[in-house]
Amino acid sequence: MRIELLLFLSLMVMIIVMIACSAPRRLTPPGLSPTLFPVLSLTPYDPQVVARVGGEASIAATISPPSANSTELSISPPHCYRTASPMLTCLGIVRNNGREPFRDIMLKVGFRRADGELDSEHAFGLEQGRIQGNASAPYRFFAPARRDERATIEIGLAGAQLSEAAIVGLTLEDERGEYIAELERYRFTALIRNVGAQAGRDIRLIVSLENSDGALIGYRAADIRGGLSVDETREVDLTVNPIREETPARHHVSLDALPAAK
Repeated sequence: MRIELLLFLSLMVMIIVMIACSAPRRLTPPGLSPTLFPVLSLTPYDPQVVARVGGEASIAATISPPSANSTELSISPPHCYRTASPMLTCLGIVRNNGREPFRDIMLKVGFRRADGELDSEHAFGLEQGRIQGNASAPYRFFAPARRDERATIEIGLAGAQLSEAAIVGLTLEDERGEYIAELERYRFTALIRNVGAQAGRDIRLIVSLENSDGALIGYRAADIRGGLSVDETREVDLTVNPIREETPARHHVSLDALPAAK
């Protein structure tokens, strides 16, 4: 009886240790205090599961000045939308105005109450791992929907690194986009072609939608499975559900890849 009890307790200890070791760990980017800027583990943004109810929250936004080593990166003010969830969904654009690509881009966002006191702040990374020169990528974060609408959102760059990876030459051919009113979705189709001198891997495509005022109203990130050899092509056909009940005026595409191992 004692032996069976000891075996049972040993098995329980092993299970607890295995669960603890398999729990995901949050990484803190270099130079950030884990207390001041806790890193959020964001799930990929999927507009298909966000119920659109219309209406933009009137929360003012201020942009922090760029840091000395990354003046090429600029951040657009976020637009926050009311959805069926208890949180506001805030979307914006980060643009690389230089020629060199940046990677590991982290933003910091803080919420300041109407009385001027800082309520909370955190850091988060972009879903686009790298932004090429003269290109842009969307960012997203959530804010409590019941927050005082006289509050202010403060957003700025928390960190970024110049990318040393070789550039894979990808282009889009036969690029088309149309809003299908009966489905309330935007359909994007294109052909990705590798026109570079080396094969590409880890290809990520992000299609961003803007309204007539230039505000970001949704985006869709898609990973292209498999690599692309030199002069190889791959068809893309995806839909994006705008977060706001209006017809998108235009779309923008972010396309990135890493060189395949030789």
